[in-house]
Amino acid sequence: MARATAKRPGRPKAKQAKLPARRQPDWSSLKIAWPQPKQAISLRIDQDILAWFRERGPGYQTRMNAVLRAFVDAQQGKR
Repeated sequence: MARATAKRPGRPKAKQAKLPARRQPDWSSLKIAWPQPKQAISLRIDQDILAWFRERGPGYQTRMNAVLRAFVDAQQGKR
């Protein structure tokens, strides 16, 4: 017995949008900011401030450094 091939009603095919050709990034003005070496110190911090940073998990000393860096940069007018 021959099989009938009937077209099934369905969704119309979506037209493929033509994407623009990808451009290569321009790396000629790239500046790499290497992290500055850190210095170990002894620092007295209020207990509640230290607790607040520690509550946010590992890396609290890095976050404290980032806050101090942002303050210094703001004072120097860098940001």
